Amino acid sequence: MFATMFGNILEIYDFVAYGIFAVPISKTFFPAGNDLFALILTLVTFAVGFLARPIGALVIGRYADRVGRKKALSLTLNMMGLGTLVMVATPSYAAIGFAAPCIILMGRLLQGFSAGGEIGSAITFAIESVPKHRRAFASSIQKAAQGAGVLLTALVGLSLSSIFTDAQINAWAWRLVFVVGLLIVPVGLYIRRSLPETFHAGTRGRETGLLSQLGKFKGLVAYGVLVEIFATVSAYVANYFTTYATHELHMPLAKGYVGQIAFSLTVMIATPISGIIADRFGYRRIMLIGAVATAMFIYPLIAYLNANPTVHALIGVRVAIAIMSSLYGACTGLALASIFPEDFRATGTGLAYSIGVTFFGGFTPAIVATLIGFTGNKLIIGYYVMAAALISSTALVLGARRNRTASAERAYGAR
Repeated sequence: MFATMFGNILEIYDFVAYGIFAVPISKTFFPAGNDLFALILTLVTFAVGFLARPIGALVIGRYADRVGRKKALSLTLNMMGLGTLVMVATPSYAAIGFAAPCIILMGRLLQGFSAGGEIGSAITFAIESVPKHRRAFASSIQKAAQGAGVLLTALVGLSLSSIFTDAQINAWAWRLVFVVGLLIVPVGLYIRRSLPETFHAGTRGRETGLLSQLGKFKGLVAYGVLVEIFATVSAYVANYFTTYATHELHMPLAKGYVGQIAFSLTVMIATPISGIIADRFGYRRIMLIGAVATAMFIYPLIAYLNANPTVHALIGVRVAIAIMSSLYGACTGLALASIFPEDFRATGTGLAYSIGVTFFGGFTPAIVATLIGFTGNKLIIGYYVMAAALISSTALVLGARRNRTASAERAYGAR
């Protein structure tokens, strides 16, 4: 379980780091003269990487479902490391001209492609490695890894801010955050290569075509996307919260980092506990409690924070949101993996997750910022999260298990 964490940590670490240092990245790799245009190009380049995720889920997921989970996990971690290396080593626009943004674009595509293949293989590997009465806990470790990635990014960002001046960070020191990300790769590869394979040899004889499987399981993939919406929206809203606190509530950036650290620590603690509880009482019940609680309390919490924009209120609100979202997010991976048969499990899980992240995660900060700007209502972020919670909880309630996956569902102890 812990060996599979490294890819998830690197994925979310890279995402948050790119967002935090978007301004110096834009000044480094894009034409000078129009800072706003350069920043927009930087964010668009980042968004393009999300479009590669479903493709990576299909290609690498298929590889994991045919050759093995372990080989796929080593491949994805190598590719993610290469994408991070691009951010470290690419010369600036002033040095090589338009080649710089082109290289960065290729790096983001590679990062998105590998991240899309990572999640399905990692979740499948983790839950196949443990007894069925521990599979919710195994699934929760993946979500806890994302909290660890956010926490690591916040700590590195705070460290750079205390060591270097703003001018130094904008000039070159921002690259150090990606250097730290590279250190994750060799450790993760060493541990992953020492693991036994969980893929059963008997499934290698199934030569069903990918298009045929996609047609057969498209309904389950759609169901998985609906289940994933709330987990994705809540995670990406959480990452946007630092910007929300500074831009909308006019709080100092340092306090925004403190709130992010409090959220990340809570996720790291609450998620595994939620997984343990779900193994006892059933993952659907725990997920529904988390979604319904969020739908009920998210708006009052946001309203309270807007009325009391202090660091103590920010920490309290972020901790409360982290606990509720952890109840749901801890078992999302299990909820996806449990509906697919073994020879389509990594592909189906990764595809449902990647589609959800691409369309409901990557665009969430832009959607929230646009809604606030268009309506002038700072509380609308609560409505957005509430809508996502209601959609996913409805899918959980109404999602009837199909006959062809009933045995797989029972094997994972769903209740």
